[in-house]
Amino acid sequence: MSKTPCPFNGLEERCLIRLTLTNGVTLTGYYTSAADQHFLHRFGTGLSLLGQITGPYVAADIRHLDLLKTRKEVQQEGRRSLLGDPVPGREPVTRDDYEYRLQTIARAIAAAEDWQREVQLRRQFADVAQRIHLSSGKRAWIIAEAKWRQRSNEQPTLRDLSGHEMTSPSLFARPRPQDFDPDPTKRRQRVPLPVSVQIEPFAPHNILSAFKSAGLKARITRIGDPAYDAAEIQVAMPLRVPPGNLWVVLA
Repeated sequence: MSKTPCPFNGLEERCLIRLTLTNGVTLTGYYTSAADQHFLHRFGTGLSLLGQITGPYVAADIRHLDLLKTRKEVQQEGRRSLLGDPVPGREPVTRDDYEYRLQTIARAIAAAEDWQREVQLRRQFADVAQRIHLSSGKRAWIIAEAKWRQRSNEQPTLRDLSGHEMTSPSLFARPRPQDFDPDPTKRRQRVPLPVSVQIEPFAPHNILSAFKSAGLKARITRIGDPAYDAAEIQVAMPLRVPPGNLWVVLA
């Protein structure tokens, strides 16, 4: 006696299927499996927001199985739902493309009429920003600047956008042109400080180096704009100051 072929063979996890059972009941849901058993994750009226897992099902239970959407089609549909209608414009390729595209989406965020649409637009913004690994502080700057330009044509300062003269770079930081480059090598290139800053003994980077050269643990916690203009340096001072050494920190 030949064995009934399993109707679930070849199905991908999370594809959308419709099962017609031998008792005439029709069920629609997302296919999932565990321990070589087959289940259906169903959503709809009368079910919780998390849905309901039904099964396991065996070949003898199934009269017919229809594949409604592949896993890829389900993922694409979910992505469209999360992102909403895309902001008009072509996909970015060059450095200038990425900068312009992010600024365009940021302006759409600033003009969003309801919070649901703003959430979708922020997801679109994050999707593009992630491709060039733009930091969270620089993403925040672009969006805040778009909102600022709704009421002013002036170039915004850090204080205009954050309300502070200095802030953590993880919260706010002005993007550099190279930050939008799709080439990671170019994004990581260091931009030399102005010569006047390099030789200034009280410039933040030189003060930080002095602390570290003295064997102290020091790090920059907040920066101004530009970063070399002002910074807050946190220093872990020793509990006991060695004889003959006196540290005075002037702010």
